[in-house]
Amino acid sequence: MSSILFLGTGGARFVVARQLRASGGMWMRFGQTQLHVDPGPGALVRALARVPPCNPRELDAIVLSHKHLDHSGDVNVMIEAMTAGGFRKRGAVLAPHDALEEEPVVLPYAQRFVERVVALEPSSGPYRVGDVEIRTSIPHVHAGQTYGLHLAYGEMRVAYLPCGRYFEELADDYARYEPHALIVNVLRYRDRLDVDHLTWEQAWSIVERVHPKVAIFQHFGTTMLEHDPSVLAQDLEDELGVRAIAAEDGLLVDLDVEITAATAR
Repeated sequence: MSSILFLGTGGARFVVARQLRASGGMWMRFGQTQLHVDPGPGALVRALARVPPCNPRELDAIVLSHKHLDHSGDVNVMIEAMTAGGFRKRGAVLAPHDALEEEPVVLPYAQRFVERVVALEPSSGPYRVGDVEIRTSIPHVHAGQTYGLHLAYGEMRVAYLPCGRYFEELADDYARYEPHALIVNVLRYRDRLDVDHLTWEQAWSIVERVHPKVAIFQHFGTTMLEHDPSVLAQDLEDELGVRAIAAEDGLLVDLDVEITAATAR
């Protein structure tokens, strides 16, 4: 089974600070390989609160798209949980250089607890974790080093497009990997503040260009929540014919089922 569990779907300072949506990141399973991607504040609590709980000692790797706290706030406690407090050296951490070396959010003592620390480079890979190959995107236009993820598990391809400003080459980079499923962080409905995040219109245009079988939206700011992401996703699905899911906290997406169903349409 391949699946994504959304331990949190909130993004940006106000939503995360008020926990209007949780911020625990994504727990991904591809067969026997388990990854925790972008474990923001509350990640460990959310993981252990599941029934049955997600077991950090079964994780193969923790992956950061970038160092901002809504993506990395629980990375060190997750490393401790993955390694039994550092007494069982295991697993990997993959993150951009500045998350590891320049005012690191992954603290040096925690880096020593894992078997492998990988400093991600843009447009690089594959980095192998268990049965999964990970490649990085071109650099996103965002504060700090930010890279998306192209994941391959057998014939399945899943892409994660994290935070960043829209530019034409961005959609082209994700399209060339032809992902079956595309996860898109979409913070704002419209951009009145000129921030380095996608608006809903821009996220729509990227999905239209990439045209995955399944598009999953998450990392919502207040204006996206005000416009009801589930309604917006349904509008996109009706218009583009792409299975569109607006993630909610605690949502478990069975990738095998969703991709197969979308392919059979």
